[in-house]
Formats: sequence, C-alpha cells, structure tokens
Amino acid sequence: MWRGAVLECCGGAVVTLVAFVADDFTGATDALWQFRRLGLSGSLVTDVEHLHDRDDVIGLATTARASADPVASALPALRAVAALGPRVVQYKVCSTFDSSPSRGSIGAVIAALHGAGLARGAVPVLAAQPEFGRYTWFANHFVRAGDEVVRLDRHPPARDHPVTPATEADLRVRLAEQGAGPVGWLPAEAPAERYLAQRADAAVVADAMTDAHLVSLGRLLLGLAGGETLYCVGSGGLSYALATALTSNRHAPPEPGPASRHAPPEPGPASRHAPPEPGPASRHALPHAGAADRHPPPDGAPATGHSLPGAGAGAGAADRRSLLATAPTDRRSLLDTGSADRCPLPDAGPADRRPLDDAGAALGPAAPVLVVSGSRSPVTARQIDVAEAAGWAVLDASGGPDLIAHTEANLREGRHTIVQSTRGPAREGVGDLLGRVAAAAVRRGLVRRLVVAGGDTSGQVVTALGARALDVTATLAVGGPVCVLASDDPACDGLEVALKGGQVGGEDFFLRAAAGTRASS
Repeated sequence: MWRGAVLECCGGAVVTLVAFVADDFTGATDALWQFRRLGLSGSLVTDVEHLHDRDDVIGLATTARASADPVASALPALRAVAALGPRVVQYKVCSTFDSSPSRGSIGAVIAALHGAGLARGAVPVLAAQPEFGRYTWFANHFVRAGDEVVRLDRHPPARDHPVTPATEADLRVRLAEQGAGPVGWLPAEAPAERYLAQRADAAVVADAMTDAHLVSLGRLLLGLAGGETLYCVGSGGLSYALATALTSNRHAPPEPGPASRHAPPEPGPASRHAPPEPGPASRHALPHAGAADRHPPPDGAPATGHSLPGAGAGAGAADRRSLLATAPTDRRSLLDTGSADRCPLPDAGPADRRPLDDAGAALGPAAPVLVVSGSRSPVTARQIDVAEAAGWAVLDASGGPDLIAHTEANLREGRHTIVQSTRGPAREGVGDLLGRVAAAAVRRGLVRRLVVAGGDTSGQVVTALGARALDVTATLAVGGPVCVLASDDPACDGLEVALKGGQVGGEDFFLRAAAGTRASS
C-alpha cells in the first residue's frame, strides 16, 4: 500500500490523482467507496475550506442536484478541486441520471466547464454502473428492475420521479435538452481515435454493460488525460473505472468466470431487437416496442457471465475479486499509463489507510439505530414496511412539536426507530426537520449509527450534524456504504452514518443496518 495521497513532482508541486465533486451526498459516498475498495486512500469533505492534498483521491459533496442553478455550487467546487492538480476530475452524478433542465441540470454543468475554459474537448459521460444494474448501449440508458432490464424512461421510479422525471432514455437527448451543446456517442471499448474524432462535441456518452467495459474506459480516460486535467461526468461506475485503471498495473482484467450478478439477463426471442446505428433519424430514442424494450438492445445481448459481441470478457462476481486484491506497494506504477509530463514518484512511506476490500470493515450490530427518511422511492417504502413488521417504531415526520420527544423516547427504550416522510404526501422543508431530529438524538447520546434515506435529505442531515468530512469504512449494499463522520462537535464526531439513495438496497436494508451485515447480492 502506498502512502496516501500526493505526488511530489517537479519543483515541489503536489498532485492528487483524482478529485471528484458530487451533486449530492449519497452519490459522494458511493464514489469514495469505489476508490477506497481498491486500496486508494481518499477523503470526502463537505466544504471547499476542508479540501486537502493528503490522499490519492479527494471528494467534495454538494447539493447541486437539488438546485435550480447547479452551476452556482458545482463550478466553484470544480475549480477548487482542480487547483489541487489532479489527473482527472469527475463530476459525480446519479446512475439514473437524475436531472432536468430546471433542477440539477447536468448539461448546464458541462456547458459551464467549457465556458470556464476548464474542459478542453468533449467531456466523457458515463452513467452505467453494471454492479448496480445500470447499463448504457447506443447511448440509451437501462435499469435493472427485479428480473427485468428496462429502458430508463420505462422504469417507474425514474419515469415518475416528482422532481426530475426521466422522459427520455437517450442520454444525448437529455444532455442536449439541458443545454450541454452537441453530444456524441462512444461505443464500449472504443479506441482513443474514436474519442478524438469527436473532440469538437461538448460531450460524449460512453456505453458500458460489463465491468470489463468499465476497465477499458478507465484506461482510455487516463491515457487521454496526458499532461492536462481531464474532466468527466459519471456515476459510481465511472469512479470504479478510474480506480481500476489507476491500480491495474498489478491487476490484469479478469477472465470469464462464474455467472455474473452484474450482467443483464439473457434476452428472450421478443427482445432481440437491436437499434439502428445512430444516425440523423435514430439518434434520439429506441423504437417503442413494448416488451422488447425491457432488455438492452444489442442483438444477442449477453447471457449472464458472457460478453457482448466484439467486446471484452464480462466480469462476474468471483472475477471481480481479482480486481480487489491488495493495491500496489508503491505509487510509481499508478501513472505508467500517462504521459512523460508527469514527474517521477517518491518512494512510498508507511500506509496511512488500510486498503478496503469488497465488503470493507466488519460493522457488527448496533442498538438502537435511527433512520430518517425523506426518500419518496417505493424501494424505501418497502424497506420501511419490512422494518415496521420486524417491530421497529415508525414515526411520521409531520408528527408535530412532539416529534423529537417521541423519537427520543423510543430510542431510550432501545427500540430501532424510523422517522419518515416517505409515506403520504410530499412535504416542504422535511430535510431540515429530519436534520434537527437526527442531530438532537445524536447530541443526547442516544444513537451511534444513523441511516439517512434520500439524496437531498442526506445533505441536509449531514450539514445539521456539523460534518466536515466522511470516510467510508464498510458497505451494506451496492451504493450503500457506511461512513464515519468527522465533526468539530464531539457528540457527532465518529458517528457511523449510512447515506442511502432512494433506490438502494434490498427490502431488509434497515434490518441489515442494525445487524451490521452486508447483503449477499
């Protein structure tokens, strides 16, 4: 393991390997987990004043996704992390591309990167995260829903989102509608020449359906970075792609192995309908073909554990472990894929962070656990139902002035408690209320493990706890890491916090949060 953080380069300059700015707090913890699980050291901070260059990866969480003007918060954050001189800067977005022209616009941030002179050439965009059941093909985005894989605009939680409904699966169209400018397409495992031919575009949407596609893209992006910082946009899949590329000199891509939980299901006869090669008439959407839309489009899409025609080997659950072995023992190998402009690395000193594996540190049980949920997702609603059936107390966030007292009474009895606005009508200001509920319970010493459900809610609750930084230490599910919070408030410092997006986790997610066990997906 290398000493975490920076490269002492020419003239004593300090260079961080990767920096990311996340458009919400749940996505920020997922991004950090992708780097940490492969042994890179990393930190996640909540404000530009806490940025530092002591780790391989530095992340900054924002609430841009909830903003009508995301550029106002995202662009200063992107400038600030760029000042650290990282090789790559990622703008971390949700794997379901939650955004619209009027809220959390990803296209507006891409346009701002160009307008500010930060991005030079097309900004690579990767929404796919195969491990999480998110796939992109011919620039159209797909989501696993149980045993099916459906187009993003046919996936009810995304299609019916109250703030950022997914009205289109073609991400080029989404970005163009949001003002990004001309948007191209980058096939899976495309050579650098394919990207370079589209440098005049504002952005290029990258395809990926397997982990092997992510590995290939990560290597391409690091190669493109050269002597300048490369700006890219994407999900936790992009974070994983970059992490594997940075550590891949000691990790060859996996060979095909056991059936993968990451690959899309074998399509039936009705679903073998490939979309046409994108052209003037076909760039915007797949044909509406009923049941045929429920699977990713390429003809002969992979059976579980197989690869796409002309693509590299798919990475299965067992195969992935070969990418998660101990990281290199020094930092010289990390930049071998780059240009000669980067200066030699110093000898590595003692490791300042233990490498994490696919599960992270063992958590163990905690009692009582407090869950605060502003999520409106039906996934979260089912998780609340399961916890309530198991005997958890469930309180409504509209419980009036006695809500905090009722919450604390349940916690004093040692009862796991959920305070939620998931059921019933949407409410204004619920994030601030849930932040006050959580902060009061933590500061009275009633809870040391907290779960927050909802991307926008997470930012408000973490702010209420006075957090200056978070470090991921374990995971309860894909996209559901557990963090240790750093705060100047002694009552909040060291608190275990799981920030859960609305669609993250199985029905027993809250039960596992209390037991400290990871889902076996």
